[in-house]
Amino acid sequence: MTVKILDKELFKMYQTVMAESISDWKRIAKFAKFTDKYADDETISNRDDLASVIDAILNHKTVKLSAPMYRLKMNGMVGSDGQQYVSRRIDDRGGYFICGVRNPRVCRGEITQQFTRDEAEFLKDLLNNSSIQSVEE
Repeated sequence: MTVKILDKELFKMYQTVMAESISDWKRIAKFAKFTDKYADDETISNRDDLASVIDAILNHKTVKLSAPMYRLKMNGMVGSDGQQYVSRRIDDRGGYFICGVRNPRVCRGEITQQFTRDEAEFLKDLLNNSSIQSVEE
């Protein structure tokens, strides 16, 4: 199993520590500076990343650096479910659509509103290239 983290500095330390021929406990001890650094940090993801790395070392799992993810906010579009963002189904069936973050009718495990940088740029360009069409009744 692979553990993914976002913290680049923590990942670099992980790579350095794993290259050394020392016990797992000595490897974990080398992360003490991160424990001190994140002790008063408000960012939960940093503490989660540190916990994930320590767990991975103890359970002999691989740690990889995760690519940062992005959202596409639809400026000026706020519904009863809050701010609207570009969304898509996780299983890639169907296309993209717009959905609020707190939409109670959508199961969070079925859609995503987070995209890689390349996909976010593609979607942004796609939205910027939209056009107005007349409607005849």
